[in-house]
Amino acid sequence: MAIINKLVILGGGSAGWMCAAYLSKQHPKLDITVVESSKIGSIGVGEGSTPHLKTFMDTLGISEQQWMPQCDASYKAGIYFNNWNGDERRYFHPFYSQMDEKTAEVYCVNANARRRGNGDWQAPDDYFLTGHIAKHNLSPKVHTPMLKEQTYGYHFDATKLAAVLKAYAQEKAVKHIDGEFSQAQLSECGNIVGITLIDGRQVNGDFFIDASGFNALLIEQTLKTPFNSFANELLNDSAVAVATPVTTNGVISCATQSTALSAGWSWQIPLTSRTGNGYVYSSKHITGEQAQSELADQLNIDAQNSAFRHLKMKVGCMQSAWQKNVMAIGLAHSFIEPIEATSLMVTQHSIKLFSQALVKLQNNEQPLALTEHVNQQLHQLVYGIKDYVVAHYATSQRTNSSYWLAATQLTHSSNALKSLLIAWLNGDDFDVYLSKHAQQQVYFRPSWYCLLGGMDFKSERCQQVFDPASTAINNAAKAYLNELCDQHCEPHAKQLHTMKNQYSTSAKVG
Repeated sequence: MAIINKLVILGGGSAGWMCAAYLSKQHPKLDITVVESSKIGSIGVGEGSTPHLKTFMDTLGISEQQWMPQCDASYKAGIYFNNWNGDERRYFHPFYSQMDEKTAEVYCVNANARRRGNGDWQAPDDYFLTGHIAKHNLSPKVHTPMLKEQTYGYHFDATKLAAVLKAYAQEKAVKHIDGEFSQAQLSECGNIVGITLIDGRQVNGDFFIDASGFNALLIEQTLKTPFNSFANELLNDSAVAVATPVTTNGVISCATQSTALSAGWSWQIPLTSRTGNGYVYSSKHITGEQAQSELADQLNIDAQNSAFRHLKMKVGCMQSAWQKNVMAIGLAHSFIEPIEATSLMVTQHSIKLFSQALVKLQNNEQPLALTEHVNQQLHQLVYGIKDYVVAHYATSQRTNSSYWLAATQLTHSSNALKSLLIAWLNGDDFDVYLSKHAQQQVYFRPSWYCLLGGMDFKSERCQQVFDPASTAINNAAKAYLNELCDQHCEPHAKQLHTMKNQYSTSAKVG
């Protein structure tokens, strides 16, 4: 493969413009063109992120004060999982930070005792700083420094974020073509040399990024790269979304809500301008009309007078993200359920890997070895996320519908996930297990403890001597985190209001 000088990105949206923005920053000499059609809308319906998005925006040099007000964004401390066992309990999956080191250990002791038949169930909420922050509607963006940096994500309007990144990229000389893809031209060796638009325009390049969404116009439709479906493990293939007004009386949550429903689960994402809601479901177990009605009932809104959007999901991943001179990113590469908000994280990792490969190509490293490395890294990431998402269903005790009876089965799940769950149920030393299989795990130890302990996943047959933490230690852990909140955190709504006012003032001055 020759040195890449001219790059063409097919598709805009969050993935395409993230790629254009990042590469224009890291590779200023690279000739970049984004081809997208204004006739094709984006999938974005309001999204949550992992903490990786902060790193990405910091790398670009775009401050939160610049982009968050433009994207109706709020801070995200983690995710509440409501009624996933059908018993009205809920638990919080926090963003772990180094401030949680000691208190998280208390939770791990209690979770280990519980799965071995000792002690009461406890949610992880009280043992992680972001759990306390979410409970009191504070902001995870601390207003006075702590000894170690606090970790957080965001909620935002995905369409508006794409617009911010587009403006950034165009300021760095990224070219933009509004046009609809028709076909691609292949060389004798099977590489793409150019794409033709419906109006006849030709766009040539050395390398192509496929950011065309579920259509995967280049990686799948042109190069015929096989798609590995996850349908046997993850039943949900559809979603219905609707926005509702902000009715918080001056309070803005910093947590995503995930609530189990009859044939899937609903999300609730708090933005500053609206609340994003949706129902991710299996079309084999419920119709779109039924899902819309169930979501409307949950939200207490009129289904006939609300603007619902119905979406189909293609759950799985391409066998190879990088094939010939094409690399797929975003939905063109893979999609796993939005339950843990991992889509943008995978996109960011894809872009970073490609950026690193560009540097190595310039240093004359072997193209085939680079391609294999990128594909292997992304395969490990996607399949690791998939196992963690499947675990949400495999650990559920719901049996009140045919959907949940099917969703909790592990028949088609990976051996890695099966052995991990068996180790937990058997009362094995789970920390030793995780350490031994660390390379197979995308999620770190705290996340597995929060999921398995939060779901109260255990076997009644497991009875071992193992004491939970004492009442004094539990109370001390909670008091310590409450004290941190009092010293370093402020109300989420207040912080966002201040940021919006500062942005409005600076925009008027500018």
